[in-house]
Amino acid sequence: MAQASLVSEIETGGTSTPEKSERLIDEGYANEQVFEADKVDAKDNGEGSDDGQSVYSEKKGRERHRRFGKKPKENKSKPPMVGIFKLFRFADAGDKAMMAIGLVMACASGVGMPLMTLIFSQLTGRFLTFNFSDANNEDQRNYLDSETRRFCWYFFGLGMGIWVVASLQKLLWGIASERIGRRLREKFYESILRQDIGWFDGLSTGELTTRISQDVNLVQEGIGEKFSFVLQYVTTFVAGVILAFTRGWKMTLVVLAVLPLLAGSAALMGILLAKDTAGGQDAYSEAGGVASEVLSSIKTIMAFGGQQREEERFKSKVVKARSAGLRKAWVLGGCMGFIMFSIYGVYALGFWYGGKLAREKTMEPEDVLNAFFALIVGGFALGNAAPSISAVASARGAAVKVYQVIDRQSPIDAVDLQKGISAENIRGEIELSGVKFRYPTRPEVTVLDDFSIRVKAGEQVALVGESGCGKSTVVSLLERFYDPEHGQVLIDGVDVREYNVRSLRQQIGVIMQTPILFGHSVYQNIIWGAADMDHPPTREQVEQACRDANAHDFIMELPDGYDTLCGERGALLSGGQKQRIAIARALVRNPRILLLDEATSALDTAAERVVQEALDRASANRTTITIAHRLSTIKNADVIYVMSRGHMLESGNHAELIGQGGAYARLVEAQQLRQKLEQDRRKLDVSDSGSSEHASSVHNDDERISECSNENDIEDEAAEGNKKRGVGALFQLLNMNRQHALALIPGTFLSIIDGASLPCFSLVFARMLVAIGNTDAAEQKRDVNLYGGLFTVFAGVVFIVTFGRCLFFGRAGEQITCNVRQAAFGAMMRQDAAYFDKRENGTGALTARLATEAGDVNKTVGEAIPAFVVGISSIVTGMAIAFSYGWRLTLVILATMPCLIVAFYFEGKFLYATTQTMKSAYESASQEAAETVNNIRTVATLTREHTFIKQFCASSDEPYRRALRNNAVGSVGYGFAQSTMFLVYCLAFFVGSRFVLDGHLSVQDMFNVMYAVVFAAIALGMMAQQTSVLTRGLLASEKLLNTLKSIPTIDAQSADGVVEGSDIGAATLTGVRFAYPTRARAAVLRGIDIDVRPGQTVALVGPSGSGKSTVAALLQRLYDVDSGSITVNGVEARLWNVAALREGLALVGQEPVLLDYTIGENIGYGRKGALQHDIEQAARTANAHDFISNLPDGYATRIGESGTQLSGGQRQRIAIARALVRNPRLLLLDEATSALDAQSESVVQHALDAAAAGRTTITIAHRLSTIQNADLIVVLRAGKIVEQGTHAQLLASGGLYSLLAAQQSLDVAH
Repeated sequence: MAQASLVSEIETGGTSTPEKSERLIDEGYANEQVFEADKVDAKDNGEGSDDGQSVYSEKKGRERHRRFGKKPKENKSKPPMVGIFKLFRFADAGDKAMMAIGLVMACASGVGMPLMTLIFSQLTGRFLTFNFSDANNEDQRNYLDSETRRFCWYFFGLGMGIWVVASLQKLLWGIASERIGRRLREKFYESILRQDIGWFDGLSTGELTTRISQDVNLVQEGIGEKFSFVLQYVTTFVAGVILAFTRGWKMTLVVLAVLPLLAGSAALMGILLAKDTAGGQDAYSEAGGVASEVLSSIKTIMAFGGQQREEERFKSKVVKARSAGLRKAWVLGGCMGFIMFSIYGVYALGFWYGGKLAREKTMEPEDVLNAFFALIVGGFALGNAAPSISAVASARGAAVKVYQVIDRQSPIDAVDLQKGISAENIRGEIELSGVKFRYPTRPEVTVLDDFSIRVKAGEQVALVGESGCGKSTVVSLLERFYDPEHGQVLIDGVDVREYNVRSLRQQIGVIMQTPILFGHSVYQNIIWGAADMDHPPTREQVEQACRDANAHDFIMELPDGYDTLCGERGALLSGGQKQRIAIARALVRNPRILLLDEATSALDTAAERVVQEALDRASANRTTITIAHRLSTIKNADVIYVMSRGHMLESGNHAELIGQGGAYARLVEAQQLRQKLEQDRRKLDVSDSGSSEHASSVHNDDERISECSNENDIEDEAAEGNKKRGVGALFQLLNMNRQHALALIPGTFLSIIDGASLPCFSLVFARMLVAIGNTDAAEQKRDVNLYGGLFTVFAGVVFIVTFGRCLFFGRAGEQITCNVRQAAFGAMMRQDAAYFDKRENGTGALTARLATEAGDVNKTVGEAIPAFVVGISSIVTGMAIAFSYGWRLTLVILATMPCLIVAFYFEGKFLYATTQTMKSAYESASQEAAETVNNIRTVATLTREHTFIKQFCASSDEPYRRALRNNAVGSVGYGFAQSTMFLVYCLAFFVGSRFVLDGHLSVQDMFNVMYAVVFAAIALGMMAQQTSVLTRGLLASEKLLNTLKSIPTIDAQSADGVVEGSDIGAATLTGVRFAYPTRARAAVLRGIDIDVRPGQTVALVGPSGSGKSTVAALLQRLYDVDSGSITVNGVEARLWNVAALREGLALVGQEPVLLDYTIGENIGYGRKGALQHDIEQAARTANAHDFISNLPDGYATRIGESGTQLSGGQRQRIAIARALVRNPRLLLLDEATSALDAQSESVVQHALDAAAAGRTTITIAHRLSTIQNADLIVVLRAGKIVEQGTHAQLLASGGLYSLLAAQQSLDVAH
């Protein structure tokens, strides 16, 4: 049959003569440009597209072909940061009330330290007075004793007050942030589902789901306790300054002269950190988009050995984010170092000037101490606020994109229930009048041009034509996924833009070529087809719809019947079974308008006949538009419209169009079998094929992600045990990244010095206090100058150690996180297919794991570990100093440590439990979000936006309540930890006074002990603030380590195994029995024997779910057989090196999966190192070169996520070219031409026949016309071989094959 004997009157309207049609047909495929028209069915393979799709309008791409072509760079302006107050825009009245009270508590907590300095300095003054008086004077002794008791009661009261206000501060801000974070997450998700489909075309869905799990978490962290810490420390600083002014305004003014430097460096740090955070989050979102795309297409990646390439692509994104993180380390180190240098410089200046004022009798030594203590506390408060300021700055950067999505007003809003008129009572009359349409992401390509059709209410109409001619675009416009550029789409004479979007879609039932089911039960998936979920269909109505769709029998054979989970994207079922459930889902809606886009394309012949009869019945008395390549399904239509390149060529019923002898007649001719088949053969009882086919619960093996067989495998162990494992896991991660962890050595050394500097500073500080109170002016001046100089030395040392600590730990954290992220993704790429079959390893869950857990490790390494090293160093050094000057008093203080440890323990325990619970909830919510966002067209078609919004909100109910309970208990522990410092002062001063009065301790030594403890306690407070960060990091480390240590049974990265076989392209299956690992009780293959000889073309046919695609999966060694053996090229499959085995195979699947590369790169994906010449030759063979060449950027055209910028037929041809460029010894074709129109199928089938010459080919097909020339045809049913032979032999035998062939015969009698 001539290849150019089919459809197309190019760029003409009205009728056509056969001669004109034939001439234009010859030109049509050579000039085919419209390749986006059928993309609607593609979107459910992975809705969304790359955010760089503007490449289509960039002509620069033509200049960048080089090898595969490059994506032109985009100039993106940096959006402004979100204002601080706008971070709280989603707080309700209750949240605001809690934050208002929490604000008061934070301020009260912040005032605590300045009040402490007032008590501290006054009591210190009493001791100084006693020190420079007669220690044996009874009045002086009694006065010191009474004053000590009085001020110790002040300390006790202040400590108890701090316990209360600090607990309330953490509790209220924790609850408010949880509530706001939850509301923000839900609002973000709702806003995503509100958007029009054109918006999704320009975005990566993986980026959106990454932002749900990561960016919202950053915002929540920045508006919770971290924000309250900023308020607390600012209050401490302000209160300290005010107190200092009241005690000595001259000294305070001199000290505050350096305040602009402190404020300026803090502001600069916040701005730079926010900028780098936004840039880093953008890069991580891009990495999340890559991960989502790759993980959802993992079996295609495995088939073509693309794991390493995808790891490199993922690496390029995280390395970009790492650069922003490394800049943050420099910024944080420099600014923090300068802040601390300024603080210590202030001490030097303050003490020097305070000493001068004391000498001149302008200030009393006690007032100098009080003012200086207040300024010290204020200065340290600014330093301690830096990590919290960093968290708030990160929240401002992360909130930008989240708020942009929330604020976007969608022009087509399916969630809005008010706007527009109701479509409830429409009759179903449809008219497209002068419609011109171009997709938003491809404005230079006209898809429909002055297109007009009219469909009467109740009429059955069919649209036919080549792939990419605009058929599915008509469906998209009727569903109002898009609005036309010109012209009108009318239903009952009303423009669809006048209708309420949800109401309109509720009256339309759609069945797509590639059906998508959700990871819920079969029953739930079907009732989601109902127009009104407030009045869902009854069980009987659901079962009747399933009977009409020929699905009831196989559903009843599933392990749990209608309650059986379908798995992510419905991948527990075979293609035919998914299609039948999707048909039942559409039938249960009872719509006024029925749109069928290749509705039976995935069904075997027997099932197609039964289902087509059901669809014919369902179409009665309702408007039906059918898109089909199999003309047998539409020959009874009232009107058939033949389309080509956005125009209508001819119209009429089947008989009329056949009589015209035009394009339609040629389409019919292309689908004929080679010989006249008998029409009176006995009918096959196929009812048991439906029931038996999923006794094995066959997977659609191109992409099967299964439920976990035992949900109780999820760990539910005590938090303490997990925490211990988390510590070990963190150290193992550090050990695995030794080259970067080495930076922790100097960082730790500097942190130890930093921690030790505080207690060491206390020695100078204590001596300075005594020096200021010295009555000898000359001696006082000398000592004050000496100690002021030492303060300056401390300032320089602290600048170096603080800068170095932040830099080394920050850089190490970023480097380790980058490596861990890459390693985790690489570990996922290493896993076998069974790993991804588990429910907990769904695309959304794995993407969320990559996004959040590595980030938690980064914060642990960069923030928590140095804080704990500094704290421990301070405590050890402080205790050492304290012991050396007064062991008795030190022992008394140490006796209080168990109380502090208990407080830390309970706070950490409940934080860990909370973190574990919320991580699980966020992962589950991310999986839910990923599934709906990836399949947004199905969600929109079913009008289930509100349903999934409710589910998303409900998924975190119990974890949220548990988090609030744990937060309440943890807050009490935190408050106690904050109050212990005051209580320790109370005890220490009282006991110290006893030792001083008894002569066991001098006042100078008591000060040495006291200040060593005081400054150690400051570092201890910093440790307390990092407890939650460390907790999250430990849990994340454990999960990441489990991922990294997961060794697959089938390891494609292993070097073991045979790398070269006989190179003859032979395959033998002997006694093969197999059941998928997650369904071990359901046998898929039941002892089959197939001998595929070199150079043969072997076809596998049979009902849906009979095990055909499973054979292809086993040949690729995606799984291992349970018993029997498979030999490929003379070597048993399990002895092969996995990568080498797959390198000799090439697969073209029923649902082709392309990646977000250029067209050239997608074809070249089939063979590493493929040259442009090889790519173009493969494209020519696959009949794809012409339409590719006519694209704006040719082979450099980027095709979007999952190839969504191409029609189904065009994607299929590129997938075929990708397989051909591999030049495989064994070619696997799983319904390779199922998505093609008759013209393309004929041409591509010839190409495949030519490609099969000299190589072994295994073809899986329902269309028997594509395999009638096979050397051997194997007929499978329920996992067993029922017959085999050539086409002629099987027809003569009168068995199953003969009847399948008879059912596909199309009578074209004119």
